Amino acid sequence: MHISRHIKDFRELFEKHKTRYLEEWRELVAFQSVSADPDHHGDCIRCAEWLVEHLGAMGFESRLLETRTKPAVFAERKGSDNKPTVLFYGHYDVQPVDPVEEWTSPPFELTPRDGRLYARGASDNKGQLFYALKAIETLIRNDALDLSVKIIFEGEEESAGSSLAEALDGWRDMLAADVLMVIDTGTVRSGAPTIIMGLRGIVHLTARLTGAPRDLHSGVHGGVAPNPANAMARLVASLHNDDGSIAVEGFYDSLLPPSDRERELAGRTPFDLREYLDQAGVEPCAGEKEYSPVERVGFRPSLDANGIVSGYGGAGSKTIIPSAAIAKLTARLVPRQDPEFCLRAIVSHLERHAPKGLRLEITEEGVGGAGLRLDPDSSVVKRATAVLDGLTDLKTAFLWEGASIPVIPELAAAAGAEPLLVGFSREEDRIHAVDESFSVEQFRLGYLYVAGMLTSLQKE
Repeated sequence: MHISRHIKDFRELFEKHKTRYLEEWRELVAFQSVSADPDHHGDCIRCAEWLVEHLGAMGFESRLLETRTKPAVFAERKGSDNKPTVLFYGHYDVQPVDPVEEWTSPPFELTPRDGRLYARGASDNKGQLFYALKAIETLIRNDALDLSVKIIFEGEEESAGSSLAEALDGWRDMLAADVLMVIDTGTVRSGAPTIIMGLRGIVHLTARLTGAPRDLHSGVHGGVAPNPANAMARLVASLHNDDGSIAVEGFYDSLLPPSDRERELAGRTPFDLREYLDQAGVEPCAGEKEYSPVERVGFRPSLDANGIVSGYGGAGSKTIIPSAAIAKLTARLVPRQDPEFCLRAIVSHLERHAPKGLRLEITEEGVGGAGLRLDPDSSVVKRATAVLDGLTDLKTAFLWEGASIPVIPELAAAAGAEPLLVGFSREEDRIHAVDESFSVEQFRLGYLYVAGMLTSLQKE
């Protein structure tokens, strides 16, 4: 597992081929593969086809896998039967670029500026998936890859699509692997190489309260007609207790608390209040007061109103009782919480607390996926830690992420693989925002990590 000599060799190879890597990366970024916009469906297909051709030239057997919506890119290169099989996951689709007029340079032209390269998808996820491909290519060209590698890149991660998850049952044999390397994550704020040790799951729903068939005059009907806006505020407030805990019956019954080992590793990256204030602009005062911010985000569930819409919000006054109110809700879940149960529990709570005189409807609902947590003492995590510790002067950080990549638990289960989540995105990349970017140094670190990790795994 001591691979410092290999890392030195990989650094030299990266510098030798860096110019070509960046030119090929520029070709990939140029595809306007915005999955959320039907007008860019053809761009998504062309991007997937480019990747299939590129992987074929690298020595993979590659093809498109049709799904209900966007195709997935699949590739496989077989190695020795007595070596592990590694499956890589990433996505080739990107977020919309609006407002396009605020971009400093064209969003689909990879543009260098002050040590960074700017474009939509530069970081999320084309930059990250491409450093992985170039690392794999390096091993192949130097006859240094003796394990089997499989690749699955989806085309609708940025539009919350579910077609990949729907197809997984039929692809189990094809995807079978020992390790699932996810290259769609980032580092802690310091930039220390980071292993994401857990993700929260997610469910969502939309609740609508309807009263009168039209808006009513608040002078004539105020104090008599039920007000959906007032009622929705009370209904959403009923989801939490005064101490910040979730008031939904049964919501906490099956969640998995952190182990002492997980608490110890999480404590190695202490919560910095000043950094949080700089990043979020508010104090971390929400949620369950008895838990630290690190535990609240990484190990506890949350339930949030993402939007409440009702009545008039323009300038001046409009004296009405609105006819309806809508609330968008999402819950983030931790391992052992069943997403379907949690969704039904939230709906049941809303139904029990629905106000008299108004009609409650759940107009939209869905399950994004379950929570995921890695074993901190697994051999895969230990190998990754050893590789990452050799990349920089900073020790590897361990982060239990509060966000979700919904397909990962299902993909890991379908492949029978242990997931490993390591990426090099940073806060300054501005993913999903105007002027998204990725630095050459981040690309290099990702390249070195993938090359080093594959080298380590095949030395078993």
